Amino acid sequence: MVHIYCGDGKGKTTAALGLALRAAGNGVPVVIARFLKNDGSGEVGILENVPGVYLFPCERQFGFTWTMSEAQKVEAGEYFSGLFERAWELGCKTAQEDVEGAGKADGCMAGKNWGSDSVSDGSSRRDIGACGTGSSVSGSPVSGSPVSGSPVSGSPVSTPPASAPLTSPPCEIRALLVLDEIMAAVNSGFVANERLLAALDHRPDGLEVVLTGRGPSEELLSRADYVTEMRAVKHPYEKGVGARKGVEY
Repeated sequence: MVHIYCGDGKGKTTAALGLALRAAGNGVPVVIARFLKNDGSGEVGILENVPGVYLFPCERQFGFTWTMSEAQKVEAGEYFSGLFERAWELGCKTAQEDVEGAGKADGCMAGKNWGSDSVSDGSSRRDIGACGTGSSVSGSPVSGSPVSGSPVSGSPVSTPPASAPLTSPPCEIRALLVLDEIMAAVNSGFVANERLLAALDHRPDGLEVVLTGRGPSEELLSRADYVTEMRAVKHPYEKGVGARKGVEY
């Protein structure tokens, strides 16, 4: 299934990485790629040593989008588009492998030593099955606040009671892919919204995908199975308190 953590409040990355740890703790391989970030945040060193987690390093930083020159924006687009493709292919490849038989026994699932950036193209994607979605690819990036009238605005999303029967059997999760701040990359024009939509529409069965960031497009929201909005009610920043080590980074 597809998860979206969005909104103007703190907690989007925190929630995504919490889910990543939960998946890894259950033996599910995890692939994490971060956009418009650096390796200075406290979780990086820990995640690199969690068995079953592959964390793409932030090899390049371009500063804030509003301070970038046109040349830097072009470079950032090439870099982040490439990062998305590498992460997506690795996630798809991992979901299609026999995790129970191949991954754990030979010790290849330990931190940075697990997985490979050079995933061959062509066999990494296939048509979605019962666990996927089938919306058409269309639309353009939407910046700013979540789309009005979408599940992340207004009243909370209604959920069926706990006693309600499932309409289909639970999907087996074979791999988890976290694309942290992918919405910022899309809304800045560094990753094409249409490319992300097409990837989601053709993801392999068993690949769970987490997307974080502000302002997801309406097309992305329509493809998500979970949408959670972090709303800023109060934040120490309003009192002039800067980012604190161990909390914000």
